[in-house]
Amino acid sequence: ALHSVLSTQEQASAFTLPPLGVRKIVLATNIAETGITIPDVVFVIDTGRTKENRYHESSQMSSLEETFVSKASALQRQGRAGRVRDGFCFRLYTRDRFESFLEYSVPEILRVPLEELCLHIMKCNLGSPEEFLSKALDPPQPQIVAKAMYLLRKIGACELSEPKLTPLGQHLAALPVNVKIGKMLIFGAIFGCLDPVATLAAVMTEKSPFTTPIGRKDEADLAKSFLALASSDHLTIYKAYLGWKKARSEGGYRAEMTYCRINFLNRTSLLTLEDVKQELIRVVQTAGFAAPSSRHEGIHSLSLQEMVLLKAVLTAGLYDNVGKIIYTKSVDVTEKLACMAETAQGKAQVHPSSVNRDLQTYGWLLYQEKIRYARVFLKETTLISPFPILLFGGDIEVLHRERLLSVDGWIHFQAPVKIAVIFKQLRALIESVLKQKLENPKMSLEDDKILNIIKELIKTENTI
Repeated sequence: ALHSVLSTQEQASAFTLPPLGVRKIVLATNIAETGITIPDVVFVIDTGRTKENRYHESSQMSSLEETFVSKASALQRQGRAGRVRDGFCFRLYTRDRFESFLEYSVPEILRVPLEELCLHIMKCNLGSPEEFLSKALDPPQPQIVAKAMYLLRKIGACELSEPKLTPLGQHLAALPVNVKIGKMLIFGAIFGCLDPVATLAAVMTEKSPFTTPIGRKDEADLAKSFLALASSDHLTIYKAYLGWKKARSEGGYRAEMTYCRINFLNRTSLLTLEDVKQELIRVVQTAGFAAPSSRHEGIHSLSLQEMVLLKAVLTAGLYDNVGKIIYTKSVDVTEKLACMAETAQGKAQVHPSSVNRDLQTYGWLLYQEKIRYARVFLKETTLISPFPILLFGGDIEVLHRERLLSVDGWIHFQAPVKIAVIFKQLRALIESVLKQKLENPKMSLEDDKILNIIKELIKTENTI
């Protein structure tokens, strides 16, 4: 098999010459449309189908949709045979079907979120993103650009009254990640936990180091469950990363490989993750957010207070990717029910690869991505308490008659009115400190009383 989920070593087996008298068959995704040359390929069988990742602005989710390939892709597939000798391509579709294919695949500008593109248009002073993108060769729909601008304004990257970047937006435009991950990095630097946040940001921009070899899913799930930490895929990944670092530093290559094998981790992915993490830290520090040297460097575990703070910073970046767990009490205590959550766009199931896939409790889930396969799934989730939502979430409204606090009109907490007043004041204090820091990144916050009080409040919040 040949696809992107396989490790480099596993992909390499596709290039190995078989013994005399043995025919090699390679099953490949559209990864085979790239410049890969397998010298001994003679026959290509093209199904004419592919899966494309598409982003749906209305539901704010990605979906992997099966569709017919373009004519250009079909020709690329044909070209995989006969690179070094005569070859043949068998197409499992008619000539009429081929003629109905698009000439080229749908342009990426029509398939991905546009926040980063809008951010850079404003950074380059090219005017209104709506007007600029309307002149593109393949212009995206105006409502999609408008929703991207809405998100940028909501996270504080763009002025409310005009298409102009705020100090936060200027810094986000300098980071090589999407805006939510960028905001998470900046908050990680300000709150003194840049190392773990940069590690998780690297995972979000690359891929999880956990692997699931074909036929060994149960073993891989069990190994991941042993590493599970604080009902969080993000903290579980960071724990696995710290364990890898420890094995590598204390036991060398052999201990490192043993650790990866036992825990179903991809060493190449971990090495890439480390490189990307260091680059992200360097970029954040170059921007002036050179936080004091974090105690996380060289350590191999997280304290309870650090986990609480890390969850809060994740919320500050990834909000409003939040869902309320739909708690279902099973009569049979041995029965494992899939964890379901209610998001702003409807119900979704926690992905089977998550450590929270069977989670049954009251609470809120922060998720990294919402994607549709046969059903809607939440990928890479973390159980969070109301505290970081109230501190870093959307607008707080008091519903006096119902004695509820409403965040963004759909997240509700039962609490006295004075709680809303306290959190609004805390938000104002945080925004004041952030505004000063963003306008003057070299300003030290190490002894800032307000920030230290906020950090201690977060750390003493005891719900993990």
